[in-house]
Amino acid sequence: MYFNLKETKNSAIDEYQRWIDHTADNSEFQAELRKLHENNEEISDSFYTDLVYGPYGLKGLTGPGTNRINEYVIRRATQGLADYLAGKDEECLVAIAYDCRKKSEFFASEAASVLKGNGIKTFLFSELTPAPVLSYAIRVLKCSMGIMITADCEQRFYNGYRIYNQDGYGIIGKELDDIKEAIGKLDYFDGIKYEKAEKNQKLTEKVRDSYTERIAAIISPNDPEMLTDYKSIYSPLNGTGGKYVKDVFDKIGYTDYSTVRVQEYPDQDFRTCPMPNPRKILAFDEGFKLMDVNGGDLLLATSPDSASVGAALYHDGVRTLLSGNQLGLLMLDYLCHIEPPAAGQVVIKSIMTSPLVNKMAQKYGLRVMSTLSGSQYIGETLSKLEKAGKLGCFYFGFQECNGFFIDPYLHGNDGIAATLLILQVAAFHEKRGKDLIDRMNEIYKEFGQCIDKQRNYNFSGAEGKIKMDSVMRHMRRNVNVTLGNKRIIRKIDYLENTGLPPANILEFDFEDDSRLIIHPSSVESRLKIYSFETRDFADVEREIVKVIERFR
Repeated sequence: MYFNLKETKNSAIDEYQRWIDHTADNSEFQAELRKLHENNEEISDSFYTDLVYGPYGLKGLTGPGTNRINEYVIRRATQGLADYLAGKDEECLVAIAYDCRKKSEFFASEAASVLKGNGIKTFLFSELTPAPVLSYAIRVLKCSMGIMITADCEQRFYNGYRIYNQDGYGIIGKELDDIKEAIGKLDYFDGIKYEKAEKNQKLTEKVRDSYTERIAAIISPNDPEMLTDYKSIYSPLNGTGGKYVKDVFDKIGYTDYSTVRVQEYPDQDFRTCPMPNPRKILAFDEGFKLMDVNGGDLLLATSPDSASVGAALYHDGVRTLLSGNQLGLLMLDYLCHIEPPAAGQVVIKSIMTSPLVNKMAQKYGLRVMSTLSGSQYIGETLSKLEKAGKLGCFYFGFQECNGFFIDPYLHGNDGIAATLLILQVAAFHEKRGKDLIDRMNEIYKEFGQCIDKQRNYNFSGAEGKIKMDSVMRHMRRNVNVTLGNKRIIRKIDYLENTGLPPANILEFDFEDDSRLIIHPSSVESRLKIYSFETRDFADVEREIVKVIERFR
């Protein structure tokens, strides 16, 4: 691919000047643009390309520029959605929700106003709302689409924009391609229709109450005494989960928990947790401080948009974080014991989920369905089962990034429902003298040790994607027999015909039953390496680092 850095920077500076000329009536935005003056590197990174809508939506740093999240990028994307909906015959309703991140509420209002300017009815939530509640609202209100303003678990400087389809999961396939094409035809300043929209408080309360009642009813403990004297600590990580998790706890009568006060209420700056990601042990730092003072058995934390949840504890006196794979295996193991699956039921997982799922499923008579990584792909699978009248076949679903599917009616990750289920799993084993790590070790003993790890390698600047592509090209062409000290027995290129949508992912299976998966991020210049290790993996990791450093 041809890449001329000088031409790219000059083009970015021209676009920067165009934005200054077209935003003269927006004094606040003009001030942000002026801050970039004489910082050509920042101008280049902000304007060298457009944020492109992909399977995970739009996601990026908040700020001025075509490669940033701001009101003009939000308006353009929403106008593209409106143009797509204009081709439909039926009257459309779009639900819009937002989390606690910087300008999320403002961006949600901007999206609603563009839709209203296009004559499309909107339901704009009146308060911070979890992503799973948006998914639920889309279904119960029979919406045509939904929009969630969130950057999931990214650093505090990020925000994002994601479109959900009428089945309550992120758009994919032809629908994504058509909306992406509609967005790509638009300028940031011309052709955007706009009329101020208002929030709907009454409907917000109705949806919130209906959702928490459903979750409490579905995941209420079989044994009313199970949670007695089991002490947990919960953190919403300054996000959307606080009100909803507390409401569900109240509905099932669970009171023996504490909330991390400094992370209880929304904080767009995430001052106690700059990386509000429940997959990172640093996100639990404040929770461990509270546990040190007040005691407790388990820490739970939901992501800012409550789509995912993590858990940590003291095991043998050491702060220990459970991975998304471990939590999913523990929940599957627990469900199989208290409510054994019926014949023909399925567990749905991503291709990056632990191989131990297959072994556990085989023991309990479950079929396994694999998808690409991303809640939208599991959601699509659930939707297909439902339309075929086979939703009763669903047993459980999860992916490696702490996304769990428990209620099949919701076609998206649900960190709130999963919080309640993880709590029950932990209390169940505590009554038997074990914590979650003890039980995980028993699972490893039965099905074979397979430690899952994720490593990220960052590439900087406008050339980052080009460099990542070079790494992937090398791995495709040149790594076929061995990697490090391990012999490759199977190599899968997900760009080829695998029965799944094409994806820029490589999988290497080794003769010792270990596995390596390489996946470039679609959001940042970051190469993600997933490993499932049955034995020492140091030589493989060293070889990967050599390849990356060769091109970085």
